Amino acid sequence: MGGDPITHAVQGLISAVTPVSISSLSKDIVVLIKEDHDRVRVLYDQFKMPGTNAQQKRQLAWNIIREVSLHSCKEEEVVYPALRDVLGDLTPDHLLSEHQELKELLSVLDSSDVSDPNFDGRLQDIMEVLLHHMAEEEEELLPRFAAAEGVSSDYLMQLGRLWETTKLHLPSRPHPWAPNKPPLNIIANTTAMPLDFLRDLVRFEGAPPL
Repeated sequence: MGGDPITHAVQGLISAVTPVSISSLSKDIVVLIKEDHDRVRVLYDQFKMPGTNAQQKRQLAWNIIREVSLHSCKEEEVVYPALRDVLGDLTPDHLLSEHQELKELLSVLDSSDVSDPNFDGRLQDIMEVLLHHMAEEEEELLPRFAAAEGVSSDYLMQLGRLWETTKLHLPSRPHPWAPNKPPLNIIANTTAMPLDFLRDLVRFEGAPPL
């Protein structure tokens, strides 16, 4: 039973998210968001390296799809409601519109294969939107949020803990049709997660990234 890839993957998922690791508990939400952003940047840098072959590109693109899908859902459940409370409605609504564009582009890429001559260009288009989105968050919105009246370091840490504990019910594929605001997005995410997990077991041969 210990060699069963599905059992191994499920055990790995559970150990990764429950309980939350001590190191992640010491990080605030701004740090955790930037860590996710950096992870995607590294994956895309690897994708663009001249020596990266087609099989490696496929795996890296799948990882980017997974990382961005999870990250977007975490922001929509945890961060954007907090931004709405502190900075008003316009800021999260603008970010959600960019998320929707990314989900639509990611959905097309997710159904494509690296043998498609447009594959690299599709990922490049995604990364152009995503890099702009991440820079806007890191350089403008997150500093404004962290410095706003009433936003304490304890609050940022609380959001960081909530960010980590959402992992168990989040989908890992893009779902452009799904609602993106609480509470309906939480229901949709929880519903989509099991199927996405099974699809990723097949895609990543029983060992999806954690």
